[in-house]
Amino acid sequence: MAAAIASLTVLASGAGVSIPTATGSMPLGAAWAQDSSVSADEVMGYAASVLQMDAPRNEAFSQIKTLLTGTSHDISSIDMSCTGTANLNQLPRSLRSDVRTIIVNYCNQASTIVQSNGLTVRRFNTITAAHPQNPALAEQIRAAMVQLQQQSANGAE
Repeated sequence: MAAAIASLTVLASGAGVSIPTATGSMPLGAAWAQDSSVSADEVMGYAASVLQMDAPRNEAFSQIKTLLTGTSHDISSIDMSCTGTANLNQLPRSLRSDVRTIIVNYCNQASTIVQSNGLTVRRFNTITAAHPQNPALAEQIRAAMVQLQQQSANGAE
């Protein structure tokens, strides 16, 4: 996953360490410079993606944390991005493959979620990079997430 995804933890909340949420790679500045306009449909697709990724992200985080129990490694010291798995070499050899598999499975699932919500992974990453520099966009995303959560809660009644 791109480094651009790190800011998503603010939106997605949850665990203190972010497992990024879409594959792809793009520098933060370049992503924002490419297209500063985000349509209402894209905001809704982005918000839906973030909400749908939360449970799988927490599950992946929990699985990795469980694997690390009893080791001297803190989960916060591991870069769990799809493109940043090189630091997994600092883990005991017996755990590397399992942690990498969890991350890859999550990344594939996140990519599918993004695409099912009408966005490309590249566009998702562009929006992720853009919202920290654009308070209006960040507010639109937050409002869309609240709206989707309310619709979900009303549908569950």
